[in-house]
Amino acid sequence: MWLLNTSPTWASLLPRVILAITFIPAGWYKISDFQSKALAWNVNFGFPTWVTGVAVFVEFFGGIAIALGLLTRLAAFGIVVIMSVGIWVAHLNDGYFPTYDTYGYQLCLIGLAYTLLFIGGGKFSLDNKFF
Repeated sequence: MWLLNTSPTWASLLPRVILAITFIPAGWYKISDFQSKALAWNVNFGFPTWVTGVAVFVEFFGGIAIALGLLTRLAAFGIVVIMSVGIWVAHLNDGYFPTYDTYGYQLCLIGLAYTLLFIGGGKFSLDNKFF
């Protein structure tokens, strides 16, 4: 199955490491203070609590999956979706300059995840071992 296959190269290792060290702490930060994050997202953006839960799940567990190279394409797809929604809802009016609170930063993360979406976890991944 295309979703589980991976490229036999090392090219995905650096994007995986960068995304993992970005999303695991970001997801953990939201998990550790979930009630206030869910409330803030509801008040500021109109998201119900379950949407916040999905976003936090994708960030934290998707980051772990990408770090391990397990179901890499699926996790990368989740990150592309979450970051695209983040740009659309929260950062589009903040400008492009690539700092944390602008959409330039999210576009960089989307670019890394997009790469993994198409090449998979690579040679040094659990995807390569199991699939």
